[in-house]
Order: sequence, then C-alpha cells, then structure tokens
Amino acid sequence: MNKTPLPVTVISGFVGAGKTALLDTLVDNPERVRIGTVSEQSIEAIEQAIVVLAEQACFDAIVVGSPATLNPIDIAEELAFGDDDAATLSGQAHLDTFVTVIDAQRFLHDYASSDAVDPGDGDGKTIVETLIEQIEFCDVIVINKTDLASTDDVEKIARILRALNPRAHRVRATNGQIFPNEVLNTARFDFDTTSSAPGWLAILNGEHVSEEAFVYRARRPFHPERLWNLLHEEWTDVLRAKGFFWLATRSEVGGALSQAGSTCRHGPAGVWWAAQDRSEWPTDDPELEAEIVAEWYGDADDNSIGDRRQELVLIGLDLDETEWQVRFDACLLNDEEWSAGAQSWQHFTDPFPAWEIEDHDHDEDHEHEHGPDCGCDDHQH
Repeated sequence: MNKTPLPVTVISGFVGAGKTALLDTLVDNPERVRIGTVSEQSIEAIEQAIVVLAEQACFDAIVVGSPATLNPIDIAEELAFGDDDAATLSGQAHLDTFVTVIDAQRFLHDYASSDAVDPGDGDGKTIVETLIEQIEFCDVIVINKTDLASTDDVEKIARILRALNPRAHRVRATNGQIFPNEVLNTARFDFDTTSSAPGWLAILNGEHVSEEAFVYRARRPFHPERLWNLLHEEWTDVLRAKGFFWLATRSEVGGALSQAGSTCRHGPAGVWWAAQDRSEWPTDDPELEAEIVAEWYGDADDNSIGDRRQELVLIGLDLDETEWQVRFDACLLNDEEWSAGAQSWQHFTDPFPAWEIEDHDHDEDHEHEHGPDCGCDDHQH
C-alpha cells in the first residue's frame, strides 16, 4: 500500500529566539496531530532522521529544528533534490513549510550587529547575514516574544520583514504560542517560489512594488573610486541592498553587490554578454536569448553598452529616494569622462580588489553568492 508522504516543516532561528518553545507548542497541540521532531546538527543527519521517523508510520507530520548556523536554502536543496537518482526522502516525506522564528526583543539589535555568528569558525559570516538568509528563504515568519518588545518596535519589525520577504506569512507570538495549522501541512513550500521570495528580487523583476524600496538603474558605468567611496560611507537608512553594477575599468565582468545592515560585500557577478563573441551566445535556450535581447541597450550590433548596466535595489524604512539617486548619479562617469572613451577609463584609480573569474563564466541572473571563499571584498558600514 502506498503511503502519503509526511509533510516536513523546517524551523530556523537563532538560539534564544524561541524555536524550542514553538516546538513544544506544536508537539502539545490540542488537535492531537502526531508530530515527530528532528534536532540534528548536519543536513545529512537531518535527512537520515526524517527517513527513520517516516518509516515508523506513526506520525502525521515531521518538524525539524534547524541549527542557527545552517542556511535553510542548503537544507532545501539537499532534501528536495539530493544527489542521486532516487528522491532524497524516498517518497516517505516531502518539504512542506520553511519557518523562521524572529526574536522581537533582539531583532533590531541583531540586525545592526557586525559581529560574526561564530568568531571561531573562520568563515566570517555575520549575524545580520545569517538573519537575512533565514528571512529571505522561508514561507512563514514567526515574530516571537512580542510581549518583551514595545508596540512601536514590533510594528517596525513587521514592516522590515514585509519589505525583506513580502511573500512570507507573518505570525506574531508570545512564548512560541501559535495555531499549529499556520506552520504544519500548509503546502506553502515550493523551491522555485520560495527561492524567489526575497523582496529585492521580486522588486527587481517587477513582481512587487514596495514603498520601502528604491531601484537605481543607469546605462553608464561607475567611476570605481567614486563608487568605492560611496560603499564605505554610512548607509544608516538602508536595510538591504542587492544587485549588480558596471565599473568603467572592468567592462568585461559585472560586479555584484550584497548589503545587509552594517555588512556589505561585493565581487564578480559574471561576464557581460556584450563582452562575449556572438558565437558563444545560447542558441538552444530561447527564453534566455529573449532575456538578453530584452536587456540590450541600443542597436543589436552595438556592443559598447549592450547588457551592461547598473541595477541595484535598496530596501529601507523612510528611504530618501532623491538623495540616493543623487548619490549614485555622482558615481557615474560625467560627460567628459564618458566622451573620452573606454581606453581612457583604464587609467582611473580602481581600489576594488581583483576579481577572479573563469574565462567566459557568465551568470545569467548576474547574481553571485558570497561565501567564505568567494574572494569578495567586504566591509562594515
């Protein structure tokens, strides 16, 4: 007899945010939903524990309490796809809901922190970057400990979370007390949809309009020194910035920017299509080819600009769009610099670190994941 795969809920959050209290609430639910819980430290151990619980055939759902250091998208990638021909969970369970628990009492403090999550592990990932990973990749956000924060702070947190992930269902809680059906068997998880949930991506793709966001676009390169100086100024009103940019000194490769709170990282995004020979363009992917055409500037045979551009999303509360427009515009080449031509641009001072990228490596989404070994420069505002 075929069994219906058990729904799996994955709960992320920092230590002290209230994951344990939420788990207790779910296990002791009055509806008597039989819940198996998993609390392992590695993705491989989590997967094995899910399979063991599913094989017992005595639960209605499985809940995973994920360690704070695990990126939820890594859990999703492994459990949803795996690395073999068989389904990772062998048809016995399926990912159903990704939940992030937020500590209302500490959130604003943690978001402004430049501290490393674990100063001893050497990867340099900061607290705010880990928060962003958990917030941007989830289906439900539980704002916990609302009784320990002021009403104004809770409202501010809710606005921030909505701007960072407009798709996620937001629940307010005290001591992890919520209705179980808000996080169990919700069928909210879909890898592509959840991956596309970040507010910056939805805004950039025109899928979401937010009063808390500003999109900067331009078809002229940045002067590297002027952009470098701007990136090292205080961005006190910006919660999140993401996108890609064009430096006058580096017209072959686009740059990627990722900022969260006080942490800002930048590095190579990929080779611009305009910098590649047409023979290397995709001819077997009509959708991608259409995207290139849609992003192209000017005549189809003119590669001087092509798909090169500035496209940066800034998310914040009470952003002054006019001010940010002026600040970024000031980093663009002025008319005299622009008219001098690309060869003269190579003499500009360029303080950005060297970008190591394989020949003709092109990321079609111009997105670069910043990991501990990516070689990107990073700094604190």
